Amino acid sequence: MASDWQVLKSPPVILAIFQLKFSHCSDEALGKMIANDRNIKLIYKKRHISYHADINFPGTLVPGESSFKGNTKVESYTYTTEDNLRKLRIEKDSIVVVNEGSYLGWENFKLEVMDCLNLLSEQLKECSVNRVSIRFINKFTFDSFEDPLDYFSQMISTESVSRYPLLKYSFRLNVVIPDTDIQAIINNASEPNNEGKSDYYLDIDVLSHTLISFDLSLISDQMENIREVKNNIFFDTVKQKTLELCN
Repeated sequence: MASDWQVLKSPPVILAIFQLKFSHCSDEALGKMIANDRNIKLIYKKRHISYHADINFPGTLVPGESSFKGNTKVESYTYTTEDNLRKLRIEKDSIVVVNEGSYLGWENFKLEVMDCLNLLSEQLKECSVNRVSIRFINKFTFDSFEDPLDYFSQMISTESVSRYPLLKYSFRLNVVIPDTDIQAIINNASEPNNEGKSDYYLDIDVLSHTLISFDLSLISDQMENIREVKNNIFFDTVKQKTLELCN
């Protein structure tokens, strides 16, 4: 539970992502999503539009000039801050909020997500939410990393090479949360950096597949549920020696 989680003075989060997947929206829904463009740009100053083009070539292609028909449509709108470290991506069936800047804690991150959803709520109110997810990538840097079990509880053991110093490795875990529609994907990777040290990445992706209507209070509750799973995985994985690097 939350009371068991240590408060870290320097969270190791280098990337935080929220995604809302939805369905039962009209074909015109994507264009309508940016009806609140002016207010969105109060947070994210720049907007980029991605297009998808279908090109049809009639008959058999031969060398020389050929006639073709094309159909271009908007694939997504991406709003970014001036430094490009925070982003809001709007697609036909998903909303993504990305923070690659300084991580100021869960409450700040969640507030930004809810502000974005509130700006799009009029357009999303008729949609059905089929997935709410968060992904947090944590990075730790170690001067020496000869025994990973000093720092992490999850490890893939290969006894045949245990006598040699570990240089680089990665592994992935998929887990399900009993009595829920929540799953988690946990990626672990260690690799040397250019300074002669070792970087370790703990990438936790938690996905709730509970079907709900678009309701900000329900989405807020879902975020808290998957945040609890994410934090439990984090603190079950890292050992005290690792946590000391974050304080």
